[in-house]
Amino acid sequence: MNKIEGARSVLTGVERVPRLLVVSSYRRPCGIAQYVEFLEGPLRRLGRAEIEIAPLPVDLLRARTSFARRAASAEFDSIVEKARQADVVNIQFEPGLFGRTPLVIWRRLRRLLAASRRVIITYHTMPPMDEQPVADFRFYLSRAYLSSARTRFLFNRLLALVRRNPDRFHHIIHARRDAQRFVLLGIPEDTITVLPLSFLDHDRRNSISRADARARLIERWRIPSDARIIGTFGFLSEYKGMEIAIRALRQLPEDHHLIVVGGLHPEGIQTGTVEQPYVRRLINEIAMDGSADRASNAADERMSKRVHFCGAPANDEFNELLAACDIAVLAYAEVGQTSSGPAGLALDMQVPLICSRTKCFRELDRFEPGILSFFEIGNHLELAQRIILGEADRPEHTQARSRYIRKYNIEMRAQAYVAALSRLAEVAA
Repeated sequence: MNKIEGARSVLTGVERVPRLLVVSSYRRPCGIAQYVEFLEGPLRRLGRAEIEIAPLPVDLLRARTSFARRAASAEFDSIVEKARQADVVNIQFEPGLFGRTPLVIWRRLRRLLAASRRVIITYHTMPPMDEQPVADFRFYLSRAYLSSARTRFLFNRLLALVRRNPDRFHHIIHARRDAQRFVLLGIPEDTITVLPLSFLDHDRRNSISRADARARLIERWRIPSDARIIGTFGFLSEYKGMEIAIRALRQLPEDHHLIVVGGLHPEGIQTGTVEQPYVRRLINEIAMDGSADRASNAADERMSKRVHFCGAPANDEFNELLAACDIAVLAYAEVGQTSSGPAGLALDMQVPLICSRTKCFRELDRFEPGILSFFEIGNHLELAQRIILGEADRPEHTQARSRYIRKYNIEMRAQAYVAALSRLAEVAA
């Protein structure tokens, strides 16, 4: 009996393909939802499992009113019941998808785990390992610290539960460093799969013409046809460092244009005001000092015509905008992030990529050294120099990206889920 046949008989007791329930955000503006939407097709095409997506009602789960809590409870009860009926449950794990407070998130996650026979967890957040004490007590009231404390609380309980019955679980992780740390925390190495994020399958990659995408972008945004197009991608958020790309643009010849692709995160929008701090910060950066009397200056007017805000497009348009770029820039701050959706998409489409030297991007580069070009966090002068010198277009980087896509792609990730399913079946046997 092969592994897949084992999955049919051991997990279900009858001759049929096992039922896999994927619990995730879905069909909403969210990087994890986007990943699941791209994974779904290759996973279904393998035909090795009966797949159902259980969309998390994220807005309800994070709401605070009593009415919303009752509605959230009813929807989550339905997901838990589906988990009981499934042979294996895949949880796309990001704490904020399950609620706001640590106790509520853990209560929901524990219910889901208790209802599941076997579990594949895909980690989009990992436990913090290298935080430094800070003298300023205000830091311990900051959103960053509270988010980190929430993550520590959840992982302490989650990993304790996993260690009590490790054979029930398989873990899919995006970085080798995080996998090594999981082993040190007592998670069996043979229950861990490490793969970088990927999105586009072979057919979808081949269906995107970078020349056609560029032509459409130039026509829509009235960019000169001979322009060199730089792109930044993702939710408008302080840690994304998009102002660094704007500062770098000032140092570049005027035939260089910047597209900013992404909108405010739904959870980051300040209600009751049109003044959104990070949007204002970007606009001020374009106007150099943000004062009203400078906005009409010729230099600032030229600068404003070189920066194009493309909004928050749907998946296909997002991919087209990325494909249209001569170079993508991810100028992130160091926030302990373990993976990057825009980086994965850029590598899928072989778009030259320059990234800040964060742990996340250094880990990504380990999968195939040379796929990324780096600049130091916040150094817009270095970024501008690397762009003007064509650093990311050098042959060694182009060749590395070509090798990478042959080894790491969404089809391989789909196969990893099937392999995890088979492993859980063997253990059950």
